[in-house]
Amino acid sequence: MKKFFLTAAFSLFAAFVISCGNNKSVGVISKGDSAKFDTLSYVLGMDITYGLQRDLGRLKLDYNLVKNAIETASLSGDVVKSGGKDISSETYTDILNDFFMTKYRERMQTLSAIEAAKNDTTGTVPQINPDTLDFDVTTMFASDDECSAVSSALGYDLGLKLSKNLFPIQLVWLFEAVDDVLKEECKLTNEQAGNYMRHYFTVTLPAENKKASEEWLAEIEKQSGVKKTASGLLYRIVEEGDVATKPTAADEVKVHYKGMLRSGKVFDASRFADMPAERQEMLKMYRPDNYMDDEPVGFPLGNVIKGWTEGMQLVGKGGKIELWIPGELAYGVNGAPRAGIGPNEALFFVVDLLEVVKAAPEPAAPEAPAK
Repeated sequence: MKKFFLTAAFSLFAAFVISCGNNKSVGVISKGDSAKFDTLSYVLGMDITYGLQRDLGRLKLDYNLVKNAIETASLSGDVVKSGGKDISSETYTDILNDFFMTKYRERMQTLSAIEAAKNDTTGTVPQINPDTLDFDVTTMFASDDECSAVSSALGYDLGLKLSKNLFPIQLVWLFEAVDDVLKEECKLTNEQAGNYMRHYFTVTLPAENKKASEEWLAEIEKQSGVKKTASGLLYRIVEEGDVATKPTAADEVKVHYKGMLRSGKVFDASRFADMPAERQEMLKMYRPDNYMDDEPVGFPLGNVIKGWTEGMQLVGKGGKIELWIPGELAYGVNGAPRAGIGPNEALFFVVDLLEVVKAAPEPAAPEAPAK
């Protein structure tokens, strides 16, 4: 099944909504409290709605259905019945792909042809009567059912994305912002919203993550068998392996690994069974014949995050190690948004060291000529 990649919305949140944040609150989406204004949720609602208007402005979406589907998908993932269709995680991409990749594109081309005919002064461009078209040029939909299905599928897509966020969202305030944008009566200006987000992601969120990560690591350090290095790296040797064959920072290694956030959410893995569901689906799509081939991963140990470079030198070939890596030894204040790692995030890895490829010795310096 092809994925539908929404081009609208998330202009402020593009690198953050489903990837960064304080994973102490992973998946914390609630209906919320209307008595206390939640700026984060409101600004997100503004951004989503302005994005939809900007990128899909010709569509007259049913925003009540969009909001209903967002709530259903983000809170439970249940099926939404709309436009004579069951909208679910199994079908929403088909609905959106069929509409946006084919119908909407063709209808936009038709509108361009109508505009060209209106502006023609030569009389050579064929005129198109809008009344003869199979869709309504004022809504871009062919029927109420189609509008309902697309609105619900779009909301479902947004809801699933929000469900993967790593910071708390109150739907009551997100939806308040949607309604306010549509009424052109927003409680915040675009400048205020932008300033809030920049401060949240560059100051507030890194500070929250750093504090939460330090508290988490302090609890891990109390566990049996966990040791701490001078840099702050925590580790536990599960299997020592061949202690005579430990890698150095100059060597290459081949490993199997699983990387997790503090919440336990897997963000990367080398074995298919350990991979996040989206990664599994991608492999099934692009490698249908061998998507479950679990080839080990090889790389120079000096080319990875500091916590890996240090930690893998503590275990021998054939061994297994657990690593709890502070944010400053991982991806630092910038995080790794595409991998789902927020700023100052501490990480947990389980690594099997399968092979050590020793670096070639440095060539000897040429001898000085005899005098």
